[in-house]
Amino acid sequence: MMSSRDEMIKTITERTKLIDRYIDDHPECDTKMVQHAFQSGKIEAIKVYELPRSLVRLNPNNGRFKAELDIITQERKQENNPTELNPDHPDDVKTLQDMIKGEYPRSSERRRAYENLRGNIHEVAQKTGTNGQEIPGLITHDGILINGNRRWVVMEDLASTDQEKYPREPLKYDKIHVGRLKKDVDKYTLWKNEAKEQISRDSREEYDYVNSALEIKRGFELLTDQGMSKERAKVEIAKTVYGRDKKDITAYLDFLDITDLFLEYIDKEGQYTLVQEAGDDKGIVTILQDISKERMKNVRSGMEIEETDQWLKTAFAFCLFSKEKPTVKQDGTVKKLSFGHREYRQFQKKVLDPPNIRKEFFKNPGVQKIDLASTSVEDAAVFYQAVRDAQTKYDINEDINTPVSLLKRAVITLSKISQD
Repeated sequence: MMSSRDEMIKTITERTKLIDRYIDDHPECDTKMVQHAFQSGKIEAIKVYELPRSLVRLNPNNGRFKAELDIITQERKQENNPTELNPDHPDDVKTLQDMIKGEYPRSSERRRAYENLRGNIHEVAQKTGTNGQEIPGLITHDGILINGNRRWVVMEDLASTDQEKYPREPLKYDKIHVGRLKKDVDKYTLWKNEAKEQISRDSREEYDYVNSALEIKRGFELLTDQGMSKERAKVEIAKTVYGRDKKDITAYLDFLDITDLFLEYIDKEGQYTLVQEAGDDKGIVTILQDISKERMKNVRSGMEIEETDQWLKTAFAFCLFSKEKPTVKQDGTVKKLSFGHREYRQFQKKVLDPPNIRKEFFKNPGVQKIDLASTSVEDAAVFYQAVRDAQTKYDINEDINTPVSLLKRAVITLSKISQD
């Protein structure tokens, strides 16, 4: 009996032959257009074909959805199902489609982006009588999409949509324009083609920060696993993603390091969707970036290990509450408790930076009892009040010290004047 892996290899071989045969039998599918892609160690102009969508497959390892794919992989593992999605299996294709649409795992921002693309493709199709595709996708030699997964799903969607909402025009959407890479392109070259298109600063719609970081790490590990040094790997990746430099690549990797530590502290290892941001929520990523920088400063300054652990725990508590958005104060009144990235910077400045206030804050019973793996609304309220109390103490100290400082400065100035 053939194993599932052998079946997939057989399917890949058959699909490759079908694409070859279609191109041979339909010379008109050569659009006479080209697109530029990495292969054979350099960027080359490759032909763009108009192929039946039935010959093209969604990419089960698309970097745009890495965080979401990790959730699905964990669920399949718990259900004793194969963790690898099969792009030729109807149920797995439906899973990929739902993820791309933002339906599961649910993502309002991904849903909005999908609907915007859907509307754009439909509008262009109506005006031009084409499939609405303005930019060609890119496939491997055997037909897996490197770029163009959402466009494929939109066309599938439009081809089968209720006629009351959109005219039924399946023939418009049964073909897709794609460039086709050569056979036996290695994993890193495939990664370069995806990263160049999706993470570069001039990309049409860049990945969200979390998935960009995960994709950068994937390329980084592909190079270091080949024996390349970490520093050289960062430089190499920066060359691939236009508009990024080594410093940017380092920042992505540092962000993932602190994110992994945060998820470990809250007992949610690998659940990167917890640190993704909605369109109106630009907090948790920035907070984690700030925590990463401050942590390095603490290490360089020689902060004791025990104090470093306390510092990290309280910083992560603030980070966690920024995502949970608790709404009940300690006195029971209902009010949104602000844990945004601006508030975090005030927390860092007024509570975590001053040694005396920091140490007193760490001794607060409400702060000490917080279990990051199991927080409650009450914990958030207590923590919020402790932060406010510590910040008030800082402000009082500043108010006391400011007149004294001004007086000292005035005395020094007068002394200089008298000497002159």
